[in-house]
Amino acid sequence: MLQAIAQLLILQNTDQRLREVTQALLQLPQEKITCEKALQDADQKLQSIRSRQQELEREIKKNEGDILAKQSQIARYRTQQMETRKNEEYAAFNHEIALGEKAITMLEEQQLELMEKSDLLQPEIERAQEVHTIEHKRVNAILGTFDGRSENLLVRQRELHNARPSLTLDIEEDVLDRYERLFKSKNGIAVAAIEHGVCTGCHMQMTTQTILSAKAEKEIMACSQCGRFLYTEED
Repeated sequence: MLQAIAQLLILQNTDQRLREVTQALLQLPQEKITCEKALQDADQKLQSIRSRQQELEREIKKNEGDILAKQSQIARYRTQQMETRKNEEYAAFNHEIALGEKAITMLEEQQLELMEKSDLLQPEIERAQEVHTIEHKRVNAILGTFDGRSENLLVRQRELHNARPSLTLDIEEDVLDRYERLFKSKNGIAVAAIEHGVCTGCHMQMTTQTILSAKAEKEIMACSQCGRFLYTEED
């Protein structure tokens, strides 16, 4: 392998790792936002089902109050009925008492339905609480690693930055300039191998002359399709 290509491959490996570390650092804030949103979603889901439970409890309590109010009203009607001497008033009280008892029956039926809904909701609340607890543990465990991950990535980034200049010393300036342009424009692959007659960078078939020249290792060869520097490890 040409010394220049060997040096470029070492540089490319360093640059690829540097790019990966830099991208990981840039992604950390968004990853943190995603984790925090997951916590908010878990809280909202649990709160939503708890709100349903609270609403049912309010309806049950209101129903109980309505039943007590009707029972108290019927008791007053019965007292007034016992005190009246007029048949018309007695019959009117009978009518009101019947209406009240009918209303109580309806309220009691509603109360049974509400209590049944509340009973059915309880297992759902327990499941939601369990999921909420698990999600909080999971996300908080991830969030707990952020400071350490960030520090490790920063240290690694500095190490790679510091190592890079020494890797470029023996590379000709025009070759280095071309490499850096290719690295930026070709998704981090400026130097590609020829495998089975194909450039692994753009996956295009190479001419026989290009393959032979790359194997001869007398000059730096480039892919006629994508412009990447080429090398071959084939016999």
